[in-house]
Amino acid sequence: MEALSPGDPATIGPYRLLRRLGAGGMGQVFLGRSPHGRMVAVKVVHGALAREPEFRRRFRAEVEAARRVSGTWTAPVLESDTESPMPWVATGYVVGPPLRHVIESLHGPLDEHSVWALGLGLARALTEIHGSGLIHRDLKPSNVMVTLEGPKVIDFGIARAVDASLATRTGAMIGSPGYMPPEQIRGEALTGAADVFALGAVLAYAATGSDPFAADGAELHTVLYRVMYEQPELGPPDGRLSGELRDLVARCLSKTAPERPVLSEIAPLAEARAGLEFWLPQGLTARLGRDAADLLALDGPGASSPPAPPAPGAPTVPPTYPPYAAQPGPRLDSPAATPPPPPRPGRRAALLATAVAGIAALAVVITLTVFNDGDGDGGSEAGESAGGSEGTGGSITGTDGDGEGAVGGTGGADPDAPLAVLVPQDLRDAGILTVHAAGDDDPVLFHEENGSDLVGFEVDLMREIGERLGVEVVFSESGEPEEAAAAAVEAGEESASHIAVAGFVDNTDERHDLGVDFVNHFWDGWGVVSVDGERDGVLAELCDLTVATWDDDFPQDRLRANTESCPEPVEIVTFGGRDDMAELLTTGEADAAMLLYSQGAYYVGENPRHGLGARVDSREQGPRGIAVPVGQNELREAVRTGLGSLLEDGTYQELLDRWHMPEAGVDEAEVNVGG
Repeated sequence: MEALSPGDPATIGPYRLLRRLGAGGMGQVFLGRSPHGRMVAVKVVHGALAREPEFRRRFRAEVEAARRVSGTWTAPVLESDTESPMPWVATGYVVGPPLRHVIESLHGPLDEHSVWALGLGLARALTEIHGSGLIHRDLKPSNVMVTLEGPKVIDFGIARAVDASLATRTGAMIGSPGYMPPEQIRGEALTGAADVFALGAVLAYAATGSDPFAADGAELHTVLYRVMYEQPELGPPDGRLSGELRDLVARCLSKTAPERPVLSEIAPLAEARAGLEFWLPQGLTARLGRDAADLLALDGPGASSPPAPPAPGAPTVPPTYPPYAAQPGPRLDSPAATPPPPPRPGRRAALLATAVAGIAALAVVITLTVFNDGDGDGGSEAGESAGGSEGTGGSITGTDGDGEGAVGGTGGADPDAPLAVLVPQDLRDAGILTVHAAGDDDPVLFHEENGSDLVGFEVDLMREIGERLGVEVVFSESGEPEEAAAAAVEAGEESASHIAVAGFVDNTDERHDLGVDFVNHFWDGWGVVSVDGERDGVLAELCDLTVATWDDDFPQDRLRANTESCPEPVEIVTFGGRDDMAELLTTGEADAAMLLYSQGAYYVGENPRHGLGARVDSREQGPRGIAVPVGQNELREAVRTGLGSLLEDGTYQELLDRWHMPEAGVDEAEVNVGG
């Protein structure tokens, strides 16, 4: 959470802005306060995207879909303006950490009654979601926020309508390994039973502290194999997950969808078993109260004062979750998991008073989440998910007694990012993915004009992948593509945190010579630029024309090779830059120009005044790849899966549109496609 920048607005709609929560491909997310004191997350769309009719249509539909699923167990959409020059949407902001952070860092596995209460909340949340005609498809510990009023399900970045749930891109990872059912891995049409499988996996994790299919940190392919063919690891039958709860979890994790229980069976069973104790252990209750009080203490330019506390005795928690009276459960690092001592007389009343006082200090029970980009992670953004960006929900960053941040604070990878489970250990420890890059003057990767920053399609793409993985992406510039690849390979021998981008052509010789695998991320090749795009992208059909190309032997030789069947050699004129090319075309000195499609399409899109159009010759088009050192299979799969998530949630298409490369897109996240 950062302070507002000088250029940030002070208000959006009726909300006063207090802090920056993050930024991503779609826009900025701010923490705000309503005139009545409610804390909200306000997502504001980038101006450039707001000017695109298709994007605005999608954003309007996204807001409406999110509004459909707003309810007690999900983060509510409060208000929006999708028609203004600067579209925005405000959602409730959920005060509480993700379940994964609770289990791994704050408490350890939950007691049985807390797990039953968690199951009740998740069942009711999924009932709301399914009742809206949607399937979540990515329920997992980092998408479940732990709050005083119960669990909240967030991050609908890959949610889909029930009648459109079939995966459309073979090979793209739709969901999270270990939490998606076999039918989702196979890319089959999904029903609500897919979310029930994930619910069972989340309950198993909450009870045991281990992912049921990846307790040993297995690689992606192993986890997927286990989900498909092996039974989940639920611990000993008389261990933390036992009895009726174990039976329910096992049924939820059935390989066959019809064999799983339905939500209408799970909810009443969980409600009956949750008991009368408050759903969270005492220590967590106190911690969340402190975090929420810290949130209300935030102030911003002209921020309104919080409303007065409720009257004494006013109800502040749902009746199904009375105050908790036991001691905190054992931590993961505890020597032994001993049962808590029985409460002393009067203990329940004392804790109730403490809980009510803490919650009353909030003025209201605040619900807090960061609206997902429909593209994430959603995430912290998922994009910028657990780093405090848009997308997933996030917990308040507070400070423990030992001075460590409440979330993260270790400098490593963000454990709550959508694909954090795939990150190799070296990269997880460092938290930084170094991308060796060759800065060429083309739209794929180039220097910002009058500046030193690298920008371009590959730059934006790598940053988005980094957000999905929960790591910071930094660029190390080299002079030539070969140097960039060599630097990544050399560094990759010691650390699984180095890759390279430079518009590499994916073919067998290139992979062998450079010592890399390629995660294919776009297609490029020679194309045709002409006035109004009246010439299609077939180079062989440029006979009898005057064709402009770069003042370099290689493109001229490629042009001649593609037009060798013409009765007469084509007349070639050369240019030294794309402005020269545009002048040749608009003055009629050339009928068409040949250059890389990515170069021509970007120039045409950024300079509409020239009235030019760009097409690609499909016969000259080939895959371009992100170079991952050979042997770094886990890193390669993490990058590939990150790309797949961008394909699935629409972020990839937005980047293609932003960089004016509509004909360069891949349909799947694949490795080593070129022959």
